[in-house]
Amino acid sequence: MPVIRRPSPNADLAANRPAPAARGRRAPRLALAAALSAGAPLPEARAQDSVTLGELSVESVGPEGVGNGAAPGTTTARGAIGLIGPTPGYRADRAVSATRTDTPQREVPQIVTVAPREVITDLAATRVDRVLSYTPGVAQQNNFGGLSVFSYAIRGVTTSELYKNGFPINRGTPPPPDTQNVERIEVLKGPGGGLFGRSDPGGLVNIITKQPTTERFVEMGGLWGSFEQFRGTVDAGGALNEDGTLLYRFNLAGGRQGSFRDFVDGDRLLVAPVISWQVTPDTRVTVETEFLRNRIVFDRGVIAINRQLGLLPISRFLGEPGQSTYQSNDTMQIRIDHRFDADWQMRLATHFNTGSLEGESAEIRSIAADNRTVARDRNVRDYRWDVAIGQAELVGRFDTAGIGHTLLLGFERESTDSRVLYLRSNFRTSPYSIDIYNPGYGQPLPPLTIPRNNLERVTNTALYAQDQLSLSPEWKALLGVRFDFFEQSFLERIPRSLTEQSRAAASPRAGLVYQPIPELALYTNVGTSFRPNIGPDAAAVARSGPFAPETGLGYEVGAKLDLFGGALGLTAAAFRVERRNVLTADPANSGFSLAAGAVRSQGFELTAAGQITPEIKILAGYVFADAVVTEDNVLPVGAPLINVPRHSGSLLAVHEVQAGLWKGFGIGGGVRGVGERAGDAANGFKLPAYIAVDALAYWRYENFRFALNVENVFDTEYYESSLNAFRVYPGAPRRFTGTMTVRF
Repeated sequence: MPVIRRPSPNADLAANRPAPAARGRRAPRLALAAALSAGAPLPEARAQDSVTLGELSVESVGPEGVGNGAAPGTTTARGAIGLIGPTPGYRADRAVSATRTDTPQREVPQIVTVAPREVITDLAATRVDRVLSYTPGVAQQNNFGGLSVFSYAIRGVTTSELYKNGFPINRGTPPPPDTQNVERIEVLKGPGGGLFGRSDPGGLVNIITKQPTTERFVEMGGLWGSFEQFRGTVDAGGALNEDGTLLYRFNLAGGRQGSFRDFVDGDRLLVAPVISWQVTPDTRVTVETEFLRNRIVFDRGVIAINRQLGLLPISRFLGEPGQSTYQSNDTMQIRIDHRFDADWQMRLATHFNTGSLEGESAEIRSIAADNRTVARDRNVRDYRWDVAIGQAELVGRFDTAGIGHTLLLGFERESTDSRVLYLRSNFRTSPYSIDIYNPGYGQPLPPLTIPRNNLERVTNTALYAQDQLSLSPEWKALLGVRFDFFEQSFLERIPRSLTEQSRAAASPRAGLVYQPIPELALYTNVGTSFRPNIGPDAAAVARSGPFAPETGLGYEVGAKLDLFGGALGLTAAAFRVERRNVLTADPANSGFSLAAGAVRSQGFELTAAGQITPEIKILAGYVFADAVVTEDNVLPVGAPLINVPRHSGSLLAVHEVQAGLWKGFGIGGGVRGVGERAGDAANGFKLPAYIAVDALAYWRYENFRFALNVENVFDTEYYESSLNAFRVYPGAPRRFTGTMTVRF
């Protein structure tokens, strides 16, 4: 994803310095700006500084980067060719997901919530979904039995779109992303279709990976936790030659994870090397790879008995012990960044991914009248997928009639092949029954009599354009549009049938920002989205042909405020999202989907991120989302959307001693609150509201970091999400995790 530095607000003000009379008129605004900056933390506590050194722009990583994953000496070519580097603390004043350019967040008419590496480290998070639990407005949806971040909701809008460095990575059924090679996680709020194409109007998640460094280092870590969890990690980087034109980054993670769930465990191995070559001062080639192996027991959770939860212990496993699923996921990204001059640059990039999922599981399909005997079926899966995506982007900066422009022109081509071999037993003729209160495992395996064997091919060609306009020091505007040309064929081999569709769509977006003072931005935006309804559900359920594509419209107004010299960022937004032809779980047909007609989510969001003082850092937010069905032939109008709470919020706060004998000692904790939610599409049962409290403490001493995390301190029993009454996922009870890292 290319990034281009734009002049800071102060530079804009200097370049457009008013006459003395105008200065007098601006005096109240300047006084307010001074008041907002009063009491600013020390410079080293600020989110990010950048200094220009000849051909390179070096992203500051702050003092004492030990154990926070922020590698020293990360560089990008002048003009910011490449990805944004490490961001110390909890505050990121720049993000690339809203515009694909490195633009200060206060100049963008959209909110991007960023979880920098330091948040990941403080949470001792090994999976991305753990970090998302502290991201305001993000709710877990279907996780496909623990095999994938299959879907989540942003501002009440369900999506399955997950990106890495601007490329979609949720094609096929990849395992949940590991955090070891993650630099930061950006959550774009609001429509992203103007840049990312087929997506959802609530927002999307874009993962930014760790990049090569000029300074040589090696960081080794170990993690030990409850439920027989252990994990080892390596993070290394540096120059491979004397002139520093050939750099590398290498990340390794491997370990084993038990579970509070009976008979559930897993193993994981991640290898992620990256090499960059500065061919000339203006051209860089980066080759980034990732190889992931994952074994896990497929687990659909517990069930709601007669629409009630809590009758079964949350540890009760209702599958079959010893049945595991194996996943492989291999990815390569190649990026060529070239700067023509100080104002124009180009990026060519490709993304290749191949993966597989193989395994066996037993899953509940019905419950008898005695409310204790359930019928299961046997499931054997063999999924494989191949993805190839190419992107070409040109970014330029110029002026016309006194208006500054940052122009982005892009082209994208995607080709995805997905092959599914899915064999099931018939639970009606071979019920494979089990007593949920006294399970008897190890029954004879039923025959596999229901086959599904299909091949799906998707191609998508897109053209997109975006113009960021600097109308004056106070006014900024954004205009953009993306045109997608989509083709899909779905071949079902048993019984043989072929479904094809071709779609074309335009996704425009627009936004406006007003900055009465540099620290305050008022904004509004509007955008549309387009998503073809594809996959086995869409082809199997719509016998007359594929469902019509889902379309969406989102708009919002909001404000962004920087305090303490930019160390603390506050945002507020009121939003409304409308969607049509939405697929949701069919309450009468387990394993299939239906189109919910039209849905709407509206509400408001408040967030805070950064440093309150040099010692205290926070990441907090609250979201109110009223998400309901507005039109449908099956679901009642006004029914709440599955897994979407009206009220949700979180707070993560840490106090770290900055000087003296206890320097480097940090203590803090977090609170996650989620309101009551619908447990299935028909609102047949409820997931109760919950509040979970976490605690953490760490000590950074020279090149060591020791930490202890306690998740769910008060051992609260809660349920994270559900798909229907037979698939309810309980949250983890109290969990202890200890970590140690050393950097050389």
